[in-house]
Amino acid sequence: MILTNITRRYTRIDSWFYDRFIADAVLAGTASLVEDIVAAVPAGGSVLEVGSGGGQFAVRLAEAAPALRITGVDLSREQVSRAAQRARHQPNVSFQAGSALDLSFPADRFDAAVSIGSIKHWPDQAKGVAEMLRVLRPGGLLLVVEVDRGCTLRDARSFVARFRTPRPLRAPALMGFRTYIAGQGLDLDDARKLVAPLAFTDSRVERTPADPMLLISGTKAGSS
Repeated sequence: MILTNITRRYTRIDSWFYDRFIADAVLAGTASLVEDIVAAVPAGGSVLEVGSGGGQFAVRLAEAAPALRITGVDLSREQVSRAAQRARHQPNVSFQAGSALDLSFPADRFDAAVSIGSIKHWPDQAKGVAEMLRVLRPGGLLLVVEVDRGCTLRDARSFVARFRTPRPLRAPALMGFRTYIAGQGLDLDDARKLVAPLAFTDSRVERTPADPMLLISGTKAGSS
């Protein structure tokens, strides 16, 4: 499975497992991201999601702001297929296979770029964030969310409780989360090093209250 090699593509089993047991727990913590994007992007604007997985966040965003044009990119064709099926009733949402390290879009293309729980899978995290910044227009919003390697046991337990796992499996699920997911996530120093050399304004690195997550946010330097 993906947890034994965190940089490889999701297989059909990986994709099913994530959709079935974990995706809803992650999605539950994204309401503020939807609000930030809706506030920052004008009607008819464009949003890129890098590491779009099964399309849950893209569909949630499209439901909140139907006029936005949303493009999802994921390394796994299995995930792209699942996402396309999930978004089949959303005409302004599309997905394609591709690498976060080599986005197939011109510079200054999107009004916002977001990535949720994907950066830990990238072999070169700095290059991936630089690519997200490249395809943003000046003044565009960047949001990256990843599991906090330094999260508290209390926040980890609360998050795992949202997994769709039977109660007897909660203890091993918590152990797996802390070892294989949080253990391969980011800590505050990692996130700050990623942001430091990039052309951001208003950049922030912060822990998400009551969730085992870190948020990197900022806007691309320059005027739109």
